[in-house]
Amino acid sequence: MDLGKCCFIDPQAQLKTALANQDIRLFIAVLSSGAQIDPGDYDKILSTPGSQDFIEACAAHGGLFNDNSVIHAASSLDPDNLTALLKFRPDNVDFKDRQLTPLNSLAKILTEENASSVLSCMKLLLDYGASPNIPDDREFTPLGYILSKNKVREHKELVQLFLNQPMLDIDSLRYGEVRQLLQVHFPELPLPEERQRTEMDINRLLKTLRGGDEALFEKQFAEYKELAHQKEEYHDMLKESIKLGRQRAIEIILANGIDFKESDFLGRAIYWGNWKALERLLAEPNFCPHAHLQTNEICALIDLSVESSKHQRCFDVLMASKLVDINMPSSGWRTPLCFAGMTGCTLAMQKLLKRGAYIGSRTHPKSLPIEHIPHDVLEEHFNSCITLNNYGPFNQIFEINIDFRNLLLYGAQDGPISEPYNTRHDEMAPIAFMAKSKELRHLLQHPLISSFLILKWRRLSKIFYLNLLLYSLFTVSIVTNTLLRINDSDHSALITLTTVFSYLGIGYLTIRESIQLFLMSGFRYFWSITNMMECFLILMSTCTWLEFNDKETQRVLAAFTILFVSIEFCLLMGSLPVLSISTHMLMLRQVSITFLKSFGLYSIFVLTFSICFHILFPTPPVQDNVDPLKEGKEEFDFAKPIVALTKTIAMMTGELNAGDLEFTSISSYLIFLFFVLFMTIVLVNLLNGLAVSDTQTIRAQAELNAAIVRTNVLCRYELNETDYVIDELLKSNYRILRIVGQMLRNIVPRYQIPRQVSIFPNMDNSDSGNDMAEVLMANVIHLRNGGTTGRFKSKRGRRRKWCPSP
Repeated sequence: MDLGKCCFIDPQAQLKTALANQDIRLFIAVLSSGAQIDPGDYDKILSTPGSQDFIEACAAHGGLFNDNSVIHAASSLDPDNLTALLKFRPDNVDFKDRQLTPLNSLAKILTEENASSVLSCMKLLLDYGASPNIPDDREFTPLGYILSKNKVREHKELVQLFLNQPMLDIDSLRYGEVRQLLQVHFPELPLPEERQRTEMDINRLLKTLRGGDEALFEKQFAEYKELAHQKEEYHDMLKESIKLGRQRAIEIILANGIDFKESDFLGRAIYWGNWKALERLLAEPNFCPHAHLQTNEICALIDLSVESSKHQRCFDVLMASKLVDINMPSSGWRTPLCFAGMTGCTLAMQKLLKRGAYIGSRTHPKSLPIEHIPHDVLEEHFNSCITLNNYGPFNQIFEINIDFRNLLLYGAQDGPISEPYNTRHDEMAPIAFMAKSKELRHLLQHPLISSFLILKWRRLSKIFYLNLLLYSLFTVSIVTNTLLRINDSDHSALITLTTVFSYLGIGYLTIRESIQLFLMSGFRYFWSITNMMECFLILMSTCTWLEFNDKETQRVLAAFTILFVSIEFCLLMGSLPVLSISTHMLMLRQVSITFLKSFGLYSIFVLTFSICFHILFPTPPVQDNVDPLKEGKEEFDFAKPIVALTKTIAMMTGELNAGDLEFTSISSYLIFLFFVLFMTIVLVNLLNGLAVSDTQTIRAQAELNAAIVRTNVLCRYELNETDYVIDELLKSNYRILRIVGQMLRNIVPRYQIPRQVSIFPNMDNSDSGNDMAEVLMANVIHLRNGGTTGRFKSKRGRRRKWCPSP
């Protein structure tokens, strides 16, 4: 061949062509021209029978054979290939690839058809110094594999080949199994002298585990245990067993006892998706997973379980275990439910909620799990918390079961709160978030939430009504006392009586706000406008008893005091769980907010017109007949900017008093006319329309708004945590405080909402009737028929009997 004519061809392509066509002359010519063989082509040449010439050519041209070249040459089952390679690379005859030496790989692929080729290759390897005693990961030596294939024709010849090796060891591995097989199948052959077995160590056990021979591991472990090794050495074996999925080995190790304190067996089982090992570990009596660790692993599983069925099974195992506390925050201060919500894993959220995950756990940065849960997932789960018995709704023993497992904080054992988070927590926080969220507030009418609110109200209603009574007495006393003193009344006895009650009321308010500030809320106290107004009220009420030289100051203080007292009283009355009262107070609040928002923008026009009137009407018209009583009083006109602004606002209501204005030009008429049309007609009617719209919306959702009001009241009282305050008073070193605490405890006994409640709505019980059944009966039937929580109804009927479930 004329190589000059093919010089344009890629040398690498020529090499591949020569190999494919087995053209040794072209192959040598291309190598001589400087072409380099790819590593993959080396392996292909070595494993292809009849390639000894190519191997020699590669070696002659500086071919770089790698460490596993001998194994590739042996896999060709061509003694000539192996001979050609060993001439240049006589070393690495014992190099392991996938735990197999060349001898092991040949013994493992031994069949009736290739027995003669295997025999020839083995002779070559042994002649070049290959060891006959190196086992694989199952402790099988080459002779062990040969003995397991006793139907091969050259079987005895192969056995004899190994028995001729002077360093052959047939006793150290697998408890002398090779010697036993030789004695059974070849009793006529002389065997090497019996050797003493080497002492069992951890490395041999780990090697057996990796090989997968668990029966051998059981024997070796029994021997290893008798050598009195420390049980801490079992950790590596258990970790390896978990990783490799050796369930029998796990049972063997656990049956012999192990210390679980310092090792992360649970995390390894979860990481490798070994749900069987995870289930077995959690069933171990001495196993108690570290709380933060288990929460971290649950959070990790939420990510892994999305694409892996094994990890989904691990997640199910953790959810079924009573040892796992799903409400414990992780090291990053996130509960598993919060993490599932943040990652959007709906399946994990559903399983965690079903397991009883608490939706009110505070996480960092102070967020709630409920904030990350879609409303449809939450509503579907709330529906599952309401169960009915098999009797019809009009049967006498018809029963409604309500499960509050997600609204109350329980420990891992479904009992009292576990120690790591046995601190004060706000059970109303998630419900308060529902009330604020437009997407979730309709759930306040769900039977589960409405029942919970009713139970909360039964607990705190006495405190609420006591506070309302005391404040009502204070309001009547201070208003009466202020009016009597301002008007210099002669009813001294009444003044004295109202003064005493006013002082008692101020003292009560001071103690109440001090408890909120110092014992409960801390700096959060100052975030509430209501709290700040109450502090200002205490200050103003105290100042009304101070004597001022200026009577006007005294009157102003008295007026502001009565104003703030009345506002506080209205807010307190608006918190009553009466539908009509709460609805009207909510309308007042919403209309006020809407007006302030709208008027904040429109105030630009008010300010503009007040400046225009101040410029156009700087002085009032001169009047001939002036009333002597009004002489010396300040006129209510546009002469001063502040007075002009006030009068402009008053004119918006319709009090124009156009006859008192002195129009000097046509421009003043036009500006005044524009004010009348734009401000008193358009703007005022616009504000009225917004108010009407708000009131209609509130009336259409009266029951929902009542639930929101009740939620806000309960949140405020729950935040102050009455039980905690009473407990602190009872522990006080001062007798008077202990007496007060005992009195409060008699009024508000300790009450814990049961986790489950059973209601029998068709059983009369007028003595202990419950509002809960009155509301739930229609709602539960509506829900059972496939209705949604957006259309819950109330039902007023007989009082119903209810009882906590055991």
